This record gives sequence, structure tokens and C-alpha cells, in this order.
Amino acid sequence: MHKSSNHPQSPPPLRPNSWLARAWLAAERFKSTPNHPLYRGRFAPSPSGLLHQGSLIAALASYVHAHWHGGVWLVRMEDVDQSRCTAAYGKAQLTVLRELGFEFDANVMWQSERNEAYQTAFDMLCAHQQVYPCTCTRRDIADSRTHMDARNAQTPAYAGTCRKGINPNAPIRSWRFRVHDEPLMWQDENGIAHVDNLEHSVGDFVLKRAKTPQNAPKNKAEDGDWAYQLAVVVDDAAQGVTHIVRGEDLLDSTARQIALQRALNIPTPHYNHIPLLLNPSGDKLSKRDQAPALDALHGLEALQHAWCFLGGQPVETDRICDFWHAVLQGAPK
Repeated sequence: MHKSSNHPQSPPPLRPNSWLARAWLAAERFKSTPNHPLYRGRFAPSPSGLLHQGSLIAALASYVHAHWHGGVWLVRMEDVDQSRCTAAYGKAQLTVLRELGFEFDANVMWQSERNEAYQTAFDMLCAHQQVYPCTCTRRDIADSRTHMDARNAQTPAYAGTCRKGINPNAPIRSWRFRVHDEPLMWQDENGIAHVDNLEHSVGDFVLKRAKTPQNAPKNKAEDGDWAYQLAVVVDDAAQGVTHIVRGEDLLDSTARQIALQRALNIPTPHYNHIPLLLNPSGDKLSKRDQAPALDALHGLEALQHAWCFLGGQPVETDRICDFWHAVLQGAPK
């Protein structure tokens, strides 16, 4: 178990204005607030491949953030996309995390076991007329965007073609959440204000995708695969997550998730987005692009790199346990 010193002190020096420096200040503010709620953070990788260095940066950021805030750290396997994710990859990811010294504060949640919870949330949204079926193909959506471009520079990803009804003879391909033409405002943990009008930025977005073939009879809402946006909102609420630390590539998803949280009448967590590790081409390091897998035999080196990438200074140690003791200094017991 990671334990803090009897005399809490700051971790090794942090680069000014780095992500870690801002996280430390946020933790200090949080701990000084009277009667602050219990912090619950999480790391939620997708088991579509082995963890890579970018994954480790996200894991370390959320883990340190949780410990500095005196909270708990949860792990969730976001395997809702069964076409890409496997239990074998999930178990391999958990093994690597444990070998690198991460300690889980509760049992791991698997999205593949959460169908009933997603259906309940979906039914609630349907009951309030916030969901509708969509028969649009990818080509239909592309064509609608072309028409929109001709008259409106702010083109949504989906133009609302099926909002007012569908062709009863066409197969349903998805079910969409109805967004509103209004600004959605939120503020991240660093005090930065964000404004998004979902109708202009993404349009009505998918909550569930149909499984049946193109020429099959009309689908039922019970058939299909859940979309990430609905699953993550339902799971964060179920786990009581209060703070979300994740890559800035998910910044654009935040407004959609807040819209769902408000529609489902569940609390909105605090959001904090970390910088991304990029490949030589300037793209995000990802499993899909065969990013090199983490090697537990070089675990300390990988941890040091993640720590320094986020704004820390190298920790002088040759043991993983001592690394964690150093970076978690000052964390409440």
C-alpha cells in the first residue's frame, strides 16, 4: 500500500505551470475546503489492445490526482465496443498496471456486463422524447452535410434528417439523442470556461447502433451496441465518480456527456484534460496505430517518462515502490 509521510511535504520539484503543478495546487485548494466531498477518480482504458506509453501517462495522471486529493482510484474497462475489445486485452492491461505499482481501490468494472444499466438510462431518455430512431447511412449523412455546407458554414456532423420521422420501410441503423440549439457552458477544474452549441458542433448524436443487416426488418431498440457517450455517463454516475482526468482528445466529448447528465438528472463530475503524447507525425499515440506496448521489465523508466512528461523532475531511485513513495508525498493518509 502506498503510504504518505508522517510529515506531508511536496513531491519532487514540478515545472511551473505544468499539468502536475496545476494539479498540486488544485489538490491543496480541495483539501483546504471545509467539509469537501469524498474524491472518487477513475482510469477507464479501452481493451482494444495493449497499454502503451500514452495510456500510462493518463493512468499516472489520474492516479496521482486521486492520491493528492486524498481520494480513491477506480479502474473501469470500457469494452462496450465488442467488435474491437477483448477480455484478454483487458486482463493484460490490468496485469501491467499492477506490475507498475498501481493499486485499485475497488473491483474493476467491465462495461460488457452493464447492458441493463444502459437500457434503463436509454428508456428514461425515450420516455422524455429525447431519443429517436435514425435510418441514415454514412452516405446519407455525407450528402446532408454537403447540402448544409451550401447554406451554412457551421455544419453539424448530423443534420437532423430523421428528427421528424423515418421511412417505415427502411431499417433503423441507430438511435440518436436530440440536442438543442443553445450554448452549453461548463468550466474545467483549472477554471477555464468552455462553451459548445451541440446542434452546431456535432448535431444529434448516437446512443445506440443497430446490429441487424442493412436489408433486415425494422429493428427494435433492444437490439444493438451501446455508444461510448451513454455508457461512460451511466458508469461514472454508478461509480460515484467526482473527478475525471483524461486526455485532451476527449475534450470535445465533454459537452455531449454533460448534456446527457443533465437529461438523466445525474451530477456532473469535475473535468481535467491532460496533454497528449504524440508520435513523430504529430498524431496521438494510439493502440489502433500499433503504438509500442508497455514492457513491465522497463516499468520504472516508463513511469519516469510519464512523470516528466506531465511536468515532474526525474525521481532518483531504482525501485518502483520508491518512485511511488516520492511522487505521492503530501497525499493525505
